[in-house]
Amino acid sequence: MKYLEKLLNEFPDTPRNIILHADILRRGMKQNPDLTEAGETACITGISTRLQSLISDSKPSPSMFHFKADETSVDIKIDPRSPYEIRKDGDGQYHLFCGDEKFGEVRFTKRPSYTDKKTSDGESCAALLMQRGPFCILVSPLDFCAYYSKGEACKYCVLSAAMDIGIKKKILPPVPDHRTIAEAVAMATEDINLKDLKICGGALYDTKKEAHYYKKCLEAILERIDPPEEITIFSQAFDAEDQKDLKELGATNILFNMEVWNERLWPELLPGKVKAIGREEWINRLIKAVEIFGRGHVGSGFVGGFECAPRPGFLSQDEALNSYLEGFEFLIERGIVPWFTVWTAFSVGGFQVDDPPPTEFYLRLGQGLHELLEKHGVYPDLGFSRMGVNPPTLGLYCYYCFSMTFTRDYPRLIGRK
Repeated sequence: MKYLEKLLNEFPDTPRNIILHADILRRGMKQNPDLTEAGETACITGISTRLQSLISDSKPSPSMFHFKADETSVDIKIDPRSPYEIRKDGDGQYHLFCGDEKFGEVRFTKRPSYTDKKTSDGESCAALLMQRGPFCILVSPLDFCAYYSKGEACKYCVLSAAMDIGIKKKILPPVPDHRTIAEAVAMATEDINLKDLKICGGALYDTKKEAHYYKKCLEAILERIDPPEEITIFSQAFDAEDQKDLKELGATNILFNMEVWNERLWPELLPGKVKAIGREEWINRLIKAVEIFGRGHVGSGFVGGFECAPRPGFLSQDEALNSYLEGFEFLIERGIVPWFTVWTAFSVGGFQVDDPPPTEFYLRLGQGLHELLEKHGVYPDLGFSRMGVNPPTLGLYCYYCFSMTFTRDYPRLIGRK
């Protein structure tokens, strides 16, 4: 609690729920019986949660919660060292606690009824669809990372390992049938009002082949349902031809996540992406995407703090902070919207590290990004007519789908009445 008080004092102009969001992402959430109980009815929100639910007899803990006061949505990463807990109070409702201090009532997105249904070929909808919020669905046209099989996966990534487990246990096919995915999405629209469809999958060295799977998946879905308000593609950096095809099919937004900015660290941290595309070409394809999709519809994410991991040859925290902000401004000036997640350390591919930077680092980085977005007038492009309101459309700033980052909270919560 003393550390949280320190953060609140150090960032007095930052809304409290932004600080809580950042600190919970950095320090995790403690497991307890109330959280386990909530997981019995909470929806499956991501690839790792989906895999856990399929290989475990018991339902996993929720992977996201929402503050009832303002719908700020926060990813849950279980860590027994965390001071944060979600507990039921005397009123029977869930509340966030840090020690004995209560920080507001929270809720979980309930698992919709379609997740208990099966498609005509016997596939479980729960294995095909991931629901981020009450009207957002994520589908994966490719549950396979070719980089992982060659020992060239991105060094921070746990999803490639999760997909590999699913393949080896024959739980998930590496390339799901796009017609079956489309049928499952159509079944889901009978239960929910789908406003935001997101498509995100694994990675191939042949990005033309990868783009083909995305296009077939999107085409099949839109043959079965009316187009939702937003369709966002998370993928590797596709070339201009494939970008145009996706736009013509109905995609409204595209995200080519660079993950790492520092040019020197790219080959060490992103060996597969370097072989398949390369940093310079990745940036060129992002710039081209702005011509095709328009300002406010192209983004790129980064794993915040990874470049200053405590290893020889990496950046200091101050160097990393300056490097990220320089990179963010470079992208913003070209119409690309950057964002970052809070890096959580773990061992993957032999990459052993100590703890990531403290929450202060991330709050300084978040404040710096927010100031750059204001400086360059980006928020109106994202649908914010003024600060302190929810975006009228979702897309790049959906606060449900991007619960793994607190950067989406600034325009919503600053100045909020």
